[in-house]
Amino acid sequence: MSLVSGFPGRSFHHSAARPRIATAVPSPIRRRAQEDVERAQRRRASLQSLLALLLTPSAAAAGAAGRLRGKTAVVTGASRGIGKGIAVALGEAGAKVFVTGRRKNAVEATAALATRAGGEGVAVVCDHAVDEQVKAAFTQIQEQTGGKLDILVNNAFQDPAQRDSKSDELLGKGAKFFELPLQVWDDVHRVGLRSHYVASYYAAPMLLNAASDDWRPLVCVTSAPAAVTYYYATAYGVAKAGSDRLVRDLQVELGPLGIDCVSIWPGVVYTEFVQSLYEKGDVERINRVTGGRDPNVVCESPLLTGRVISRLAEEPGIRKPPLLSSGGLTSRVCVVAEGARDLGLRDGGLPGTVAAELYGPDREPAASIRSLGYLLPAFLPDKLPPSLRWLVEPEGPLASKDIRVPFDLMAQDPRTEDPRKQDLKDFAKVLTNTVSVPD
Repeated sequence: MSLVSGFPGRSFHHSAARPRIATAVPSPIRRRAQEDVERAQRRRASLQSLLALLLTPSAAAAGAAGRLRGKTAVVTGASRGIGKGIAVALGEAGAKVFVTGRRKNAVEATAALATRAGGEGVAVVCDHAVDEQVKAAFTQIQEQTGGKLDILVNNAFQDPAQRDSKSDELLGKGAKFFELPLQVWDDVHRVGLRSHYVASYYAAPMLLNAASDDWRPLVCVTSAPAAVTYYYATAYGVAKAGSDRLVRDLQVELGPLGIDCVSIWPGVVYTEFVQSLYEKGDVERINRVTGGRDPNVVCESPLLTGRVISRLAEEPGIRKPPLLSSGGLTSRVCVVAEGARDLGLRDGGLPGTVAAELYGPDREPAASIRSLGYLLPAFLPDKLPPSLRWLVEPEGPLASKDIRVPFDLMAQDPRTEDPRKQDLKDFAKVLTNTVSVPD
């Protein structure tokens, strides 16, 4: 089953679900706005149809192949989820991709997909909780690459919810940190923050060997907006904030030596975990992941993260603002949905491709979770009179995917100021203060 398959017969909304407002006689302003949206949708559909005719699967593959031909990459924790999507995307670009993970069958399957996508996948069995295994893995990689490495993607992560049923149940209920096993902290820091450091440590000599006057190797760490705003659990947010700081400090040390470091923030990603929630009928947990929105609207595939990383790897000159954030505690961050939109990248794939087989049809990326295209439909409709809600609904004239809330504003979660405020809709109170429009 495709990871972006539909959700027939189910509704994904907050408990205070709002019905769509139908007006018998639309106002002239509303009618014109609706017509503008419909025209834009028709133009986009026509262009997509034309591209589908011109770019057959073989032509699309030929266009993607070769951009990273001759380059080597390591993706840690790539047996499933985001890491798997990254490996496939790097394979699309022609890279030789070393796929690490604990489960032999799983990493071999991902490596095979990277090969089918157009690259060369190599499975490397490694438990990133064990330093000796990480060292052995990079020794193996060094022997196969001639001592050079062009791209390192630190993605390995131990999700405590998937480690044991007790943590899964407690996290699913929104348990506080003191109600969770202490193991939760160790999980997300040992295979997560610490494993990113260890992999970077062993990869550094190979990255330095690959650096030259006309090529800068790339180190990426998959992080999350939880680095600046509460999500999931205290331990999780601290680990992600630490990952972002790791990237900034690695850039200080490695940047002058010809290596760039970037923190990658995926959005709401439709992974195997979300798929399993659907198959179990766990609508409440899916709502926690998607913020009560339809997964088919707000989720991006794991492949999109990989395509953004692939483009960052191909073009060292773009590893700077405005594609990356600048200054402050959130510098060196690339938000996947924003990077994809700004670079003209798309999610999914054309018929007959590995991308389409795994991640669904070719489509525009979902909105960034800090864009008005995501935030307004999620938080504002219930605050507005019924006659005005259409303005902020998806595809409404105010729900722009290109207008983005600053990172500093994301950190102004009202729950951190007053613990009694547990409704995320309070965030709407500060949405209109400041927004940023990309150049």
